[in-house]
Amino acid sequence: MFNGEEIYQVFSSAWPLLTSRYFHGGRVSFETFPHAVTCALRDRDGTSAKEKRWQRPKVLESAKIDTSGLESIDDFDAALCALTARYLIEGQTYAYGDVEGGYIHVPIPLPLTT
Repeated sequence: MFNGEEIYQVFSSAWPLLTSRYFHGGRVSFETFPHAVTCALRDRDGTSAKEKRWQRPKVLESAKIDTSGLESIDDFDAALCALTARYLIEGQTYAYGDVEGGYIHVPIPLPLTT
Protein backbone atom coordinates (compact mmCIF):
# COMPACT_ATOMS: atom_id res chain seq x y z
CA MET A 1 0.00 0.00 0.00
CA PHE A 2 2.87 2.37 0.72
CA ASN A 3 4.26 1.81 -2.77
CA GLY A 4 0.80 2.44 -4.22
CA GLU A 5 0.53 5.73 -2.35
CA GLU A 6 4.00 6.76 -3.54
CA ILE A 7 3.14 5.90 -7.15
CA TYR A 8 -0.15 7.81 -6.86
CA GLN A 9 1.71 10.91 -5.61
CA VAL A 10 4.05 10.78 -8.61
CA PHE A 11 1.28 10.45 -11.18
CA SER A 12 -1.64 12.29 -9.53
CA SER A 13 -1.18 15.52 -11.46
CA ALA A 14 -1.47 13.72 -14.81
CA TRP A 15 -3.84 10.97 -13.62
CA PRO A 16 -6.19 12.58 -11.05
CA LEU A 17 -8.22 10.42 -8.70
CA LEU A 18 -11.63 9.44 -10.02
CA THR A 19 -13.93 11.05 -7.46
CA SER A 20 -17.17 10.12 -9.19
CA ARG A 21 -19.13 6.91 -9.09
CA TYR A 22 -18.91 6.82 -12.89
CA PHE A 23 -15.98 6.99 -15.32
CA HIS A 24 -16.56 9.40 -18.20
CA GLY A 25 -13.26 8.94 -20.00
CA GLY A 26 -9.91 10.62 -19.77
CA ARG A 27 -6.89 9.95 -17.64
CA VAL A 28 -7.70 8.93 -14.08
CA SER A 29 -6.46 6.83 -11.25
CA PHE A 30 -8.95 4.92 -9.15
CA GLU A 31 -9.11 2.68 -6.12
CA THR A 32 -9.84 -1.01 -6.25
CA PHE A 33 -9.15 -3.96 -3.99
CA PRO A 34 -8.01 -7.40 -5.20
CA HIS A 35 -10.18 -9.34 -2.75
CA ALA A 36 -13.27 -7.38 -3.82
CA VAL A 37 -12.37 -7.93 -7.48
CA THR A 38 -12.05 -11.67 -6.84
CA CYS A 39 -15.40 -11.74 -5.05
CA ALA A 40 -17.11 -9.89 -7.89
CA LEU A 41 -15.68 -12.07 -10.64
CA ARG A 42 -16.25 -15.36 -8.82
CA ASP A 43 -19.94 -14.40 -8.57
CA ARG A 44 -21.77 -16.94 -6.44
CA ASP A 45 -18.73 -19.03 -5.59
CA GLY A 46 -17.26 -18.57 -2.13
CA THR A 47 -14.17 -16.42 -1.97
CA SER A 48 -11.65 -16.70 0.82
CA ALA A 49 -8.55 -14.66 1.55
CA LYS A 50 -7.05 -17.91 2.86
CA GLU A 51 -7.44 -19.45 -0.59
CA LYS A 52 -6.26 -16.48 -2.66
CA ARG A 53 -3.22 -18.38 -3.99
CA TRP A 54 -5.46 -20.54 -6.18
CA GLN A 55 -8.61 -18.42 -6.49
CA ARG A 56 -6.99 -15.27 -7.89
CA PRO A 57 -5.08 -17.06 -10.69
CA LYS A 58 -8.30 -18.87 -11.64
CA VAL A 59 -10.14 -15.54 -11.92
CA LEU A 60 -7.43 -14.19 -14.22
CA GLU A 61 -7.38 -17.36 -16.31
CA SER A 62 -11.17 -17.17 -16.66
CA ALA A 63 -10.63 -13.70 -18.15
CA LYS A 64 -8.18 -15.28 -20.63
CA ILE A 65 -5.15 -13.67 -19.02
CA ASP A 66 -1.89 -15.62 -19.22
CA THR A 67 -0.66 -16.05 -15.65
CA SER A 68 2.48 -18.05 -16.45
CA GLY A 69 4.76 -15.06 -15.79
CA LEU A 70 3.13 -14.14 -12.49
CA GLU A 71 4.96 -15.45 -9.45
CA SER A 72 3.90 -13.71 -6.26
CA ILE A 73 0.52 -12.85 -4.80
CA ASP A 74 1.44 -9.20 -5.45
CA ASP A 75 1.77 -10.03 -9.17
CA PHE A 76 -1.69 -11.61 -9.18
CA ASP A 77 -3.16 -8.69 -7.26
CA ALA A 78 -1.66 -6.17 -9.71
CA ALA A 79 -3.09 -8.16 -12.62
CA LEU A 80 -6.54 -8.17 -10.98
CA CYS A 81 -6.35 -4.39 -10.59
CA ALA A 82 -5.28 -4.00 -14.22
CA LEU A 83 -8.21 -6.20 -15.25
CA THR A 84 -10.49 -3.91 -13.26
CA ALA A 85 -9.09 -0.95 -15.24
CA ARG A 86 -10.25 -2.70 -18.41
CA TYR A 87 -13.72 -3.12 -16.90
CA LEU A 88 -13.70 0.56 -15.87
CA ILE A 89 -12.89 1.70 -19.41
CA GLU A 90 -15.69 -0.53 -20.72
CA GLY A 91 -18.17 1.00 -18.25
CA GLN A 92 -18.53 -2.30 -16.39
CA THR A 93 -17.66 -1.40 -12.79
CA TYR A 94 -19.67 -0.77 -9.68
CA ALA A 95 -18.43 1.88 -7.25
CA TYR A 96 -18.78 1.16 -3.54
CA GLY A 97 -18.52 4.13 -1.22
CA ASP A 98 -19.42 7.79 -1.39
CA VAL A 99 -18.00 11.19 -2.33
CA GLU A 100 -16.76 11.92 1.19
CA GLY A 101 -14.93 8.63 1.79
CA GLY A 102 -14.11 7.87 -1.82
CA TYR A 103 -15.03 5.00 -4.11
CA ILE A 104 -13.66 1.52 -4.63
CA HIS A 105 -14.41 0.23 -8.13
CA VAL A 106 -14.98 -3.46 -8.81
CA PRO A 107 -15.93 -5.24 -12.03
CA ILE A 108 -19.50 -6.03 -12.93
CA PRO A 109 -19.20 -9.44 -14.58
CA LEU A 110 -20.91 -9.78 -17.92
CA PRO A 111 -23.86 -12.18 -17.92
CA LEU A 112 -23.02 -15.72 -18.96
CA THR A 113 -24.32 -16.64 -22.38
CA THR A 114 -25.84 -20.04 -22.95
